[in-house]
Amino acid sequence: MSTAQDQLAGALVALGATITDAMDAAPGFVPCGTPSQVIINALNTYAAADDAAIAQTTPNILAFVEHVSDHRGVTAHEPASVSGDDAEPFKQVLAFAAEADPSAVTPDKAEWLYRTLASLA
Repeated sequence: MSTAQDQLAGALVALGATITDAMDAAPGFVPCGTPSQVIINALNTYAAADDAAIAQTTPNILAFVEHVSDHRGVTAHEPASVSGDDAEPFKQVLAFAAEADPSAVTPDKAEWLYRTLASLA
């Protein structure tokens, strides 16, 4: 795994943790499909191991962390130190992303995705 992949994995964990905090702060709240689409696309970029594409994706994920924080009134998590290839939960979300249609993720699956990423924080 490259350093760029490590950075993207850490940013995705930060986004999952920030969204999870927002869900916990407002019971019953699960974000619309956009965050799950963004995360699935970023996970597929990670899996493709294209450092140039990853370098473009990581800042967008970090900006989304700030967006969620600002709009939901929760603390923005910092990128985590995650070795994506070694973390079983990260392998699970990578497998999910490889099979998922980003535009058709159910709220239950989206919540699973966010909480699984947050578990790595």
